[in-house]
Amino acid sequence: LEAEEKARLEEEERQRLEAEEKARLEAEEKARLEEEERLRIEAEEKARIEEEERLRLEAEEKARLEEEERQRLEAEEKARLEAEEKARLEEEERLRLEAEEKARLEEEERLRIEAEEKARIEGRREAETRSRRSRTEEVRGRTTAKRGRRTDS
Repeated sequence: LEAEEKARLEEEERQRLEAEEKARLEAEEKARLEEEERLRIEAEEKARIEEEERLRLEAEEKARLEEEERQRLEAEEKARLEAEEKARLEEEERLRLEAEEKARLEEEERLRIEAEEKARIEGRREAETRSRRSRTEEVRGRTTAKRGRRTDS
């Protein structure tokens, strides 16, 4: 009886130890699985954060490039408008100078024509005066000649 009792107790102890070992192994397996799950979740979170960071950096780079392109286009547009304005002002200045030159030439022509007309009129007056003098002298000459004939008679 004592030997049976001892064998039963040893069997119970063996089963208890097996149960403890089984529980320990299950706990270790559970802990290992939980650790693997935690590491997987951490890795996924890290990958998600890295992907978000990559996307953020790409978006920033794209925004930077778009801003540079916008500024380049604005600078080109500004330069184009400034060049057009400069060309317009130069054209206005050219036209103004042409108009001044034309006005100067027209004034010179007007003054030349006026001087020629004045000279023509003055020449005509002088010719008329000479003609009158000549006729007056002619008339005086005839009158003097008539007077002389009268005196002779």
